[in-house]
Amino acid sequence: MNRHIKQYWLPILIAIIGICLSVLLAYNALQLIKTAMPSLIIQLEALLPWLSLLFGVTISVLLAVAIIAIQLARERAVTLDQAREYLKNEVAERLQTEESKQKLEKALAQGQKLQAVGTLAGGIAHDFNNLLYAIKGYIEMTREDVQKESIAYKNLGRVLEATDRGEELVSRILAFSRRHHPELKSIELNSTLEAILELLRPSIPTHVTLHFEHSKPCIVLGNQTQIHQVIVNIINNAVDAMNGEGNITVRLKPITANNPLLKQFPHIPIQNYCKIEISDTGSGMDPQTVERIFEPFYTTKEVGKGTGLGLSIVHTIIKDHHGEISVTSQLGHGTTFILLLPEYVRQNEGE
Repeated sequence: MNRHIKQYWLPILIAIIGICLSVLLAYNALQLIKTAMPSLIIQLEALLPWLSLLFGVTISVLLAVAIIAIQLARERAVTLDQAREYLKNEVAERLQTEESKQKLEKALAQGQKLQAVGTLAGGIAHDFNNLLYAIKGYIEMTREDVQKESIAYKNLGRVLEATDRGEELVSRILAFSRRHHPELKSIELNSTLEAILELLRPSIPTHVTLHFEHSKPCIVLGNQTQIHQVIVNIINNAVDAMNGEGNITVRLKPITANNPLLKQFPHIPIQNYCKIEISDTGSGMDPQTVERIFEPFYTTKEVGKGTGLGLSIVHTIIKDHHGEISVTSQLGHGTTFILLLPEYVRQNEGE
C-alpha cells in the first residue's frame, strides 16, 4: 500500500488539491448568491454548492486518473524496452555460444584428422625408410665394383642423391607423426625473431622487404630450433606467394587474458599470450585453400617444389607449445598468420 502511494503521489496530490478547491469554490458561490440574489437563495441554496462540489471533484478525479494512465503507459514502455534489451542480449549470447561451439567442434575434427593422418604417415614412413636403407646399401656396394670414371658410377651417384632426399623427406614425415615433446626453455621472442629475420634477409629476393615491429618484451617457454622452423616456413611461403616482390611484416606484442582476439579460440586457456603476426602482400588464397592449409601433403605449389608438410609441421609445433595458430587470406590481398604462444613469467623458473 505504501509503495503505491509513493508511486502515484502526484495524481493523489492533484486530486486532494482539486477537491479542496472545489469545496472552496462551492462555499464562495454560496456566499455570492446570498449577497447578490437573495430571492433565489431559498431555491438554490441547497443545490448549487453541491453541484459545484460535484463538478470540481469530478474534474479532479478525471485529471488524477489521466495522470495515472500516463504514468502506467510510461512504465509499460520502460518494461517493454527492458524486456526487448534482455531478449536481444540473450539472443546475442546464444549466438556467440553456438559460434564458439561450432569453432570448437571444427578444431576438434581438424585435430583428429591431423592425428589420424600423422599416425598413418608415420607407419608408412617407417616402412619406406627401411626400403631406402636397403636401396642405399646396395647402391654403395655396387659403386665399389664400378670404375669411378664410368657413366654407371655417376648414375649411381645420382640415385644416392635421390635416396638422400628421400631420407630427408621421411625424417620430416616422422617429425610430424611422432608428436614428441621437445625440451622447452624460456625464450625472449624479441631477440629470437630479430636473429631469425637477420638470417633470412640475405636469402630472400632483393625486391621483398622484411619489416619487424615489436615493443614490450615477450617471453615464452619453447624450443628455439622449432620456433626458428615455424618462422622460416611461414616466411618462405610468403616469399613464394609474392613472386619475388612485395612486403612481409612481422609484428610481436603481448596480449592480456581479456583481449577480444582470444574469443576466436574458445578451447585455449584464458591467460596472457605473446602474439606473432606475419602478414604478406602476396597473391592470397581462396577460402577452400585456407580450410586445408594445415593438412599434411596438401600444397598449391608445382610438382617438385613442395611436399605439403611445411605448414602441417608448423601447426604441430605450435600445438606442442600449447599455443594456437590461425590464418586469414583473400585472393589478391595477401595472407596473415597469427601465432599465439603462452606468455612465460621468469620468476616461475625458481619454483
